[in-house]
Amino acid sequence: MNTKINHLPEPLRQLAEKHFVLLESQNIKKKRDTIQLNLSGYSDVMFLIADIVKVCILALEGDTSCNRIPEPTTNISGVLGIILDLVPYEEADLLDHIREAVLQPSNEKTEEREDYILENIFLTLPISFQN
Repeated sequence: MNTKINHLPEPLRQLAEKHFVLLESQNIKKKRDTIQLNLSGYSDVMFLIADIVKVCILALEGDTSCNRIPEPTTNISGVLGIILDLVPYEEADLLDHIREAVLQPSNEKTEEREDYILENIFLTLPISFQN
């Protein structure tokens, strides 16, 4: 954990330790962080890369009925799923705690908030993308 966090007030430090979970620091001096993507092997990595490239091709061509891409909705859905995994829900909850403390400072302890999203969200494509 970053040494600067140790200079924070204890309640804020505890919140930060609890909620800063998306990024893992690899090199603090160079400000290098990593994100963990759960993949099931090299083939999964290759399909993800292919999905990203295919979505870019579809965007450039402006048409989802490209002959070179047989299942565009599957490719778009895969990319959107990865984007959802990258949304920093936990960190957003920390920002809400900080905002609340700044806007409504008080000595009263508020109930611990545990209402952030804890499950995956599955998207269905809009009708315009479906065959």
